[in-house]
This record gives sequence, structure tokens and C-alpha cells, in this order.
Amino acid sequence: MIIYEENTLNIEDIKTIRESVHWKMFTDQQLQQALNMTVYSIVVKECEQPIAMGRLIGDGIYYLICDVAVIPSYQKQGIGTRIIQQMIEYVYRHLQSDERCSIQLIAAKGKEEFYESLGFVKIPNDLSGHGMQMFIKKK
Repeated sequence: MIIYEENTLNIEDIKTIRESVHWKMFTDQQLQQALNMTVYSIVVKECEQPIAMGRLIGDGIYYLICDVAVIPSYQKQGIGTRIIQQMIEYVYRHLQSDERCSIQLIAAKGKEEFYESLGFVKIPNDLSGHGMQMFIKKK
């Protein structure tokens, strides 16, 4: 049975899922700090084993969806869709009347259509220029 757990994501779950999708790893210290700064997380499990995850970081005005990943053998089953929907619902529940906010993400290459199907729009658009990013590695 597949279950969706809120705010129980841990370092070992992250490592398992990141390894399964061939993402580069971070140190345990970085992962713990990331979890400490997460406002909402989801880990999806089957038989106690993590199969998918997603994290939401934010300040109430701007939110960033990150680390959304589904182990390959579980992809194309609606799990990623449900993770994103639950994150959007979390943000909506925390808005007061007349408040607004922005939810942003950086789609993995080739996954843009997936996010568009859930209501996200590509940048640039009429309101925003290109998204930007910078990677830093200390030697």
C-alpha cells in the first residue's frame, strides 16, 4: 500500500531517492540544514520504503518547490502529480483572505510539460524574465 507522509522526510529517505534517480548527493550536514529550512515535505512510501519525495521552502510570499523525485519504477503512476498538488494545497491553506504568493520551481530538463499540466507557466512570460541560477562549490 502506498502512503503519503507529511513532514516526516529524513536524511536517509532523501539519500535513497536521490541515488535512485541518479542525482548528485549532498553532505549529511547540508541535508539536515535543508530539512530544518523546509516548511512542508512529503515522503511517499510503500512497505515502509521511500519511493518519492518533495520539499517546499518559503517565507509566506515566495515558495520554492524542490527535490521532487519519484523512484523510476514508480513513475507514471500519478505520484509526482499528487506530491505537487499537496504542496499547492498546503500553500493555499496558509494564505489569508486577500493574500497572494508565488510558487516557483526549476523543472528538470524534459519535465516542463509535466509542471505545465499542473498549472505552472514557463518563464519568460508576460510577467517575468528568464529564471536564473548559480552553482557554487567550495574546494
